[in-house]
Amino acid sequence: MATVLLSTLIPQSSQAWLSGASRQHRILSSSLRGRSVSSLTAWGQTTTSRTTTGTENESESLSSSDGKDRRPNFTIYYNDVYEVKLPPNHRFPMEKYGKVRRRVQDYVMNKQQQPSSSSSSVVISCPFQVSPLATVTELETTHDPQYIQRYLRGDMTDAEVRNVGFPWSPAGVNRSLSSVGGTVAAARHVVEQIMARRAATTTTTSSNTTTSTTTTTTNHGSQSTSALSWAAHVAGGTHHAFYDYGEGFCVFSDIAVAANVVLKEYAHVVRRILILDLDVHQGNGNAILFQNRPEVFTFSMQCAANSFSPKEVSDLDIELPVDCRDETYLLTLKHWLSRIQQEAGEFDLVFFQAGVDGLADDRLGRMALTAQGLARRNEMVYDFCLQQNLPLVITMGGGYPRKDWEPILAAHAAVYTGAYDFLAQVASSTTLQQDAETPDDVSVLQA
Repeated sequence: MATVLLSTLIPQSSQAWLSGASRQHRILSSSLRGRSVSSLTAWGQTTTSRTTTGTENESESLSSSDGKDRRPNFTIYYNDVYEVKLPPNHRFPMEKYGKVRRRVQDYVMNKQQQPSSSSSSVVISCPFQVSPLATVTELETTHDPQYIQRYLRGDMTDAEVRNVGFPWSPAGVNRSLSSVGGTVAAARHVVEQIMARRAATTTTTSSNTTTSTTTTTTNHGSQSTSALSWAAHVAGGTHHAFYDYGEGFCVFSDIAVAANVVLKEYAHVVRRILILDLDVHQGNGNAILFQNRPEVFTFSMQCAANSFSPKEVSDLDIELPVDCRDETYLLTLKHWLSRIQQEAGEFDLVFFQAGVDGLADDRLGRMALTAQGLARRNEMVYDFCLQQNLPLVITMGGGYPRKDWEPILAAHAAVYTGAYDFLAQVASSTTLQQDAETPDDVSVLQA
């Protein structure tokens, strides 16, 4: 199938809003912030290689002088206990959540029971937690109070229900609340891990009067171990919800609510947030919700000719051609992640909307990525966060199977198992380096 080639320049239709006064004050770099760009824009340019922060995680001990366990923690939240029965032949694959969660849980259990067969000798902490229900107070950080109450009561118009794509039901309310609650819980967990490690280091430093304890800090003082405190939600990624309405199978925006909650509750720790949205559809709801909000940078890399509704303006929109294949996709992502790292300023937290509907097997995606290409995409995001010591929250996203569900289920599961393996490999490398540098007295972590 022929690949549609986009212009190598920013289309005139995409340039028009750049002069809009309402968004000019958000621009951090005239070459980056507030742009909508063809996937081929970068290829007439020289891609600058990634430069690290100089505080690599590989050099940090997993068992420090205070005796605290420094193993990576990867808590996974799930909400398939609130799975809703949909009408026959409904196009949304509701059952995928439980299937993916069980697959990921089995994978982690096997890895932890047989660590010697793994590529890593370090067993990381990976508890599974049921997603809590979001509270009204949390929802009101992002959504219209009247819309929230009408949805909770079932007082929705037929048009609103059709726009969301799900019939209203009490069970559906619980599912919507847990979709948000799990992402909020994951974000809180990651931020509280940063705070706990910061407090532990402060205590160690103040109590140690004879031995100097050195702590590397980045991103407004967060310790470099914060990059090893990631969390995930096997649900969420509901990026088509707006302030007072939902669409495209999204009632509330879990990522937007979680971002607003941590910005409010942990303002001393989290000042700026990056949303990396790699679903095949633009995160139009989040784009609108964070307009004129410089503390949140929205990046959406999407199919140019695939959307549930008219597209909005993210801080950075990258459009890819229909039938886009791995090479173009991965080169594009590599280029723009590098540009974000160099030009968009520092971030304290990243949300990764990990939709897999760019897969060639997806029913709605209109792209041609392979499972291997998506796995490499995930690894690039994880490496981007690791190199900058960025805490990460991973959510699910789109993924719509044809008759055979296996390719979509496998791609969704690989988002989480890939993150688990990535963290385990980092931990193993850290331990091996520590053994080489300090051969006389090394604390061995027990699984």
